[in-house]
Amino acid sequence: MKRIISLLLCIFVMTGILSSCNSSDPVVLFFAVEDSAGTFDPQIVSDATASIVVRNCFEGLLRRNENGEIVNGVAESWSVSKDGLKYTFKLREDAVWHLTSNAKEQLGERLPENFDLSVTAYDFQFAMRRAVAPETGAHLSYMLYNIENAPEILDGKKAPEELGVRVIDKYTLEISLSQPQSNFPEVLTEPVCMPCNETFFKGCTGRYGTLIAFSLSNGPFYLSRFDETSYRINKAADYCGEATAVPDYVWLYVVDSEERLLEVLETDDYSGGILKAETYENLKISKKMTVTETANTVKGFIMNLSDPVMGEENIRKALLSATDTGAVAKNMNREQAKGIIPPVVEKTAVSHPVAYSEEKAQVYLKNGLGKLETAKIDISVLCEKQDEDSVRRVMQEWQRILGINVNFSVKTAQRDKLEQAVKSGNYQVALYNLRCETDEAYEYFGSFTAGSPGNVTKFDGFGMEELIGKLYSTDEKGFLSVYSSIESKLYSASLIIPVCNENTYFVCTGNVRDVIYFSGNDKLYFHKATNVK
Repeated sequence: MKRIISLLLCIFVMTGILSSCNSSDPVVLFFAVEDSAGTFDPQIVSDATASIVVRNCFEGLLRRNENGEIVNGVAESWSVSKDGLKYTFKLREDAVWHLTSNAKEQLGERLPENFDLSVTAYDFQFAMRRAVAPETGAHLSYMLYNIENAPEILDGKKAPEELGVRVIDKYTLEISLSQPQSNFPEVLTEPVCMPCNETFFKGCTGRYGTLIAFSLSNGPFYLSRFDETSYRINKAADYCGEATAVPDYVWLYVVDSEERLLEVLETDDYSGGILKAETYENLKISKKMTVTETANTVKGFIMNLSDPVMGEENIRKALLSATDTGAVAKNMNREQAKGIIPPVVEKTAVSHPVAYSEEKAQVYLKNGLGKLETAKIDISVLCEKQDEDSVRRVMQEWQRILGINVNFSVKTAQRDKLEQAVKSGNYQVALYNLRCETDEAYEYFGSFTAGSPGNVTKFDGFGMEELIGKLYSTDEKGFLSVYSSIESKLYSASLIIPVCNENTYFVCTGNVRDVIYFSGNDKLYFHKATNVK
């Protein structure tokens, strides 16, 4: 990888982009990411790498600044009615779409000669209608649940055109809610609420966000090139908002091994990256590095409800009751998790340890076998190679407690293969890192809704959207009441055996400063970033 970066730098020099004696040298940054990106369509983007690109290349009505405060995006002003049900946004008239140089060639006659580059209220209305249309499959559609008529549209009972998002004029948008939602401004900063031009979208004939020519952007950057292992976003000269980019180029490179990630960070070849706890523990920290630590991960055994055996609740409860999580955490040299919710979003001080009881475990197993109408079951546990010894110790205890009616086995896989297996539902039980991509409770809970790609346990999410919609609808007391209801719903489903908490670390190397990072592995904003000489 060092050779690749060196070659790129040489190309910059030869083309006159870089000059060692020029004080106006462009700012070029290189960041490591875990996975290849899927679609760059904001309404359906689901992976972290594509989400990073979308967050930097699009701008919503509102955005978050470096302090996490909600500030103007495309909206130059906005107001909320006294009852908290009606939001009115006045848009900047200088906001424009960045159209790639080969878009006309690729779209041909489907892109009109008089295509209007203005970002308008119609673009936001069309985007939100797309987001709640069932055929779109937007996994974050639950975020819009409180917009008027959204639940009925999501259930297919009303048309997307009935969504409570109304265009007053070209640069004025009105959004009506069915109930107050104190965090609605934060929702409007998320990719699912980014604008979408209807004419361009339809001209892509199903390929929107899949190629550069089929991508529009209205943010401080635009996507200029990509392949399966690298992505480059360029500073957008036609962006006129308040988040004008400092870097000229930001490269995102897929680094798929711990060894390579450590090497490129320790040698300052890369500007930064997000590290899991087990990787960070092996990093040689230098004085020039800056590190942001977030307690956003629960490591534990997750159970696949789509599996015939693990879909039986009594079997799941048998494993929960047969697990001494304190002993497991101690064996892994970790602090025991208080529950299934990562500390970064935990809103109560209540601890929820697993109720360890050998007697109950045996009763649950007997009942489960009866429901399955069988005398014996097989359970396979998937884990990374480094965790195999710990998992085998746990299985020995399960075997001792549950007896010969259960045949346990272990399968190991590299991290990327384990992730793929879990996300595709190709597992029964897995020792897995449940990582929260934000410090907002509603986003973590949203990962357990039916359409979410983060719903790795295949929990059907029945009623979760409605509960999440109510989460921010009242005062602090009401919030905690709904929060507790959601928490209880997840616990009663027996989806997870929480073992320990893990931290995520965002590391910047050398003289890189002012990258905006919020909890998770997709909330990176580069517009203020620089490389101080």
